[in-house]
Amino acid sequence: MPRRSFSTIARTLLLWGGVSGCAKPAPPASPVPSERGPLHEDATRGVADPTLQALLHDHWEDTMRRSPEWATQLGDRRYDARLADASEGATRDHFEMLRTFLARAEALPQDPLSPADQLTLAVFAETLRGELALEPCVFHRWSVSPGRNALADLARTIDDHPTDSAASLDALRSRVEQMPAAIDQEIDRLETGRTAGLTPGAEAVRRTLAYIDRTLEAPRDTSPLYAPGRDPIDGVDDARRADLAARHAEQVATVLLPAVERYRSYLADTLLPAGRPPAAATLAGLPDLPACYPSLVRRHTTLDLTPEEIHAVGLAEIARVHAEFMELAPRVFGASHPEATTDLAALFHHLRTAPELRFDSPEAIVATAEESLRAAEAAVPTAFETLPRTPCRVEPIPPHIAPFTYVAWYERPALGQDGIYRVNTYAPDTRLRHEARALAFHESVPGHHLQLARAQELPEVPAFRRHNSVTAFVEGWALYSERLADELGLYPSDLDRLGMLSFDAWRSARLVVDTGLHHYGWTREQAEAWMLDNTPLAENNITNEVDRYIGWPGQALGYKLGQRELRRLRTEAEAALGPRFSLPAFHTVVLDAGPVPLGVLEARVQAWQAALLAAPGADPQ
Repeated sequence: MPRRSFSTIARTLLLWGGVSGCAKPAPPASPVPSERGPLHEDATRGVADPTLQALLHDHWEDTMRRSPEWATQLGDRRYDARLADASEGATRDHFEMLRTFLARAEALPQDPLSPADQLTLAVFAETLRGELALEPCVFHRWSVSPGRNALADLARTIDDHPTDSAASLDALRSRVEQMPAAIDQEIDRLETGRTAGLTPGAEAVRRTLAYIDRTLEAPRDTSPLYAPGRDPIDGVDDARRADLAARHAEQVATVLLPAVERYRSYLADTLLPAGRPPAAATLAGLPDLPACYPSLVRRHTTLDLTPEEIHAVGLAEIARVHAEFMELAPRVFGASHPEATTDLAALFHHLRTAPELRFDSPEAIVATAEESLRAAEAAVPTAFETLPRTPCRVEPIPPHIAPFTYVAWYERPALGQDGIYRVNTYAPDTRLRHEARALAFHESVPGHHLQLARAQELPEVPAFRRHNSVTAFVEGWALYSERLADELGLYPSDLDRLGMLSFDAWRSARLVVDTGLHHYGWTREQAEAWMLDNTPLAENNITNEVDRYIGWPGQALGYKLGQRELRRLRTEAEAALGPRFSLPAFHTVVLDAGPVPLGVLEARVQAWQAALLAAPGADPQ
């Protein structure tokens, strides 16, 4: 899954589903420059219609103003000294502004627009509808988790803040001064939810407290709170840099940490006792939010499917993958473990527990990730017409968050940096070797890095589309890439292919478990038991995954549903075009518009297909 390139508001509204604890923007430390930010002119890149240009310009400027942390990451430095305003009033105003922008988009006549502008308008309107789908959930009043809480958000702000000059650190000091008020805002919002009967699950609060404790206990040389000053700063000698780092550390200790302790006390003493028990920890346990889950399903899938339909698709996909396991297992374990070739439970148990299938060190995990990425980079030119110029590198997930988070994630390029494939090296003896390559291909190349870095480099596409995040497209592409890697010969053995199947079972299981939790009212224990029976994932991965589904409803549905649509569109195009089908050309059609809703993607592929069939010399079929 991709991370980064989201501000505090954008990250939580578009990903976690709420607003994070951040203070109302205070006046910046120095006057806001009047010149345009470096991405200002990109807001209308490739757009011809002046009315659409004005709409996209106004929307992008509003986004940068409301999301100053994201603006900083993108290189727009006008708001470096500010934090996003995530107050109740700002949240209401945000949704009202989205409705205003959507009304302007829907009032724009489409017929006079060029095909390129029509595409941009369609993606823009659907993006706004997706954001508005979050409103009925009021996540900001009750959602908290190890990945989405006041300390996690503010730690990311500090860690992501540029330290390329002394002025940058001055801007960061301004942000840190605003952080206690941000924390108090989060406490106020959660208390508003608590008094209204909206609370997180107790287990989510307990895991958040564990995250806070681990972050506060982290050594300074690895803590995200003390990142500024570790690296060289332009125009600043080592002695001055050490002084700036010491000043930052003192500010964290005297300004931020007392507020964090206040936040922790609130979570432990007030919110935890009111937290919902496991049997009521999901959206099904919040009956006063009936529109929430259907809205999230539509937002993350961009498809008109009911939870019941999605649950059924998941069961069918699980059955299909189980059959593939039984077909492949004899080639891998026929001689060494014959019981694993005829009994699915025995196969899953062996894949999950065999010592020889586990890593023995963090270094081995990183080395396999690096080897897989470089092998994929060498193989993909045969399947793509255009590849991203931005490099990708491998880094471990920071130790303060690693015990509470996913097996890996991808961080988009920001501020001229490489894309980063972050892999979890915590407890290496629980990490499975045979899954490592599929994981690398999903998160880096040909998965997230190839697609997202390429999107950011599109030459004639406005900024919101280049940096957009459509779950079903982005995650569907990454899951599609795991099987594409097999077509490219990137799995050295059938054991690695079992890892590919393991990941396919994992994403199929998400359709069953997410709808089970939030529509059918499953408990955490039911969800974990079902995944244990139906996938060979490691138990620690299952625990973290179920925690993720509870705290991030609907997001996990986009992977398998997006992959299915991509496979369907490719299969139909191959059948219709016959020898005229080109895999690199198909990938260009899919990727050249940036992340788009699946209906828009279908229309693009069908138009490309029709144009080829209508061309002189086409072979009618």
